[in-house]
Amino acid sequence: MKLSREIRLQILGSLFIAVFLVTFDNKPLPILLRTAPYYRDVAITFAAAWLLFGYVGFVTRQLDRRLGWHSAPVRRLAAQSLYGVAAASLLAYFITYLQYRWIDPENIFAGDSFLVTEFPIIVLFNGFANGLYAVILYFLGKTGEPASASGPAESGPAYLTGLLAANGNRRIQIPAERVALICLEHGLTWVVTFDNLRYHLDEPLQCYMQRLDPDRFFRINRQAIVQLSACGSWETVEFGKIRLRLVAPVTTELLISQKTAPAFRKWMQR
Repeated sequence: MKLSREIRLQILGSLFIAVFLVTFDNKPLPILLRTAPYYRDVAITFAAAWLLFGYVGFVTRQLDRRLGWHSAPVRRLAAQSLYGVAAASLLAYFITYLQYRWIDPENIFAGDSFLVTEFPIIVLFNGFANGLYAVILYFLGKTGEPASASGPAESGPAYLTGLLAANGNRRIQIPAERVALICLEHGLTWVVTFDNLRYHLDEPLQCYMQRLDPDRFFRINRQAIVQLSACGSWETVEFGKIRLRLVAPVTTELLISQKTAPAFRKWMQR
């Protein structure tokens, strides 16, 4: 089975990190290659780096669903730094502690330069991995491969990465993550971006819901589709309905029916 681009990058990145960290500030490489512990340490570090890559990818996907780079760039950067870099670095420290405890339980970290040399490099690698994942997921989509215009990708459906909209005689390609709201007004379909700009769409509303990622977009009624990160606050009103307020500067209020309310709550809690 053909490996996705994301998996191939994980393998190459993990191997590079493992060889670099085990070789860095150690004996010359020709000498290390003749010792069995070198290959053991490379294998263990490779597994740890693979785990960290997976964690960073998971964090980035979860944040993409809740905090878009366009809708809340400062909050997103802070969250990515906290959960993607700082938490991953602490996880790396814990994994290394277990590694030392297994190899040298009588002398864990004692007399070692880990905190002075290797750990700062691990933090830098985590920052690089977060930036790499942000680029991969933004330009290549969630599957790690470019979206195909001919049909679904091998690893899952090829959702729309952008909407072709009109502004007068001009045609504009709007990235999906800039879309806050798609709505139907007076028989016409409109897209509203996070900076509260409106553009006309050619296709009916239902056509877009069938081709948008359901983890990020939800059709709350017959007239509107919202993106998860555009949902600012909501409250239950009469007869079990929900009044939804979108994030500023959009500041649109939408009403969700009693029938749709349970599905909306479940979608918000994913």
